[in-house]
Amino acid sequence: MRAILVAAVLAALSVPLAAAPAQLVTVKVNGLVCDFCARSIEAMMKRRTDVERVHVDLDRGEVHLTLRPGATLTDPQLARLITDSGYAVAAITREARP
Repeated sequence: MRAILVAAVLAALSVPLAAAPAQLVTVKVNGLVCDFCARSIEAMMKRRTDVERVHVDLDRGEVHLTLRPGATLTDPQLARLITDSGYAVAAITREARP
């Protein structure tokens, strides 16, 4: 009986677990006014392993990020990255990517 239980546990462990879905994050940023601002934020975010894609919308003052599935970039961490770059964070919103 114990061998059957061990075999069942081992079989369950060999099944890949579903990864958490990727997240779309929008950061409303005060002070994003020029192309240099946009490029510096994009370059900084592209170096991160938890960010899959980044786009800066200067007209709206927003940074749009797609986080990799399972990434754990928290709102406080993200706000710190933006404020350390010299900008003020007005809001952060998240949604799961389908």
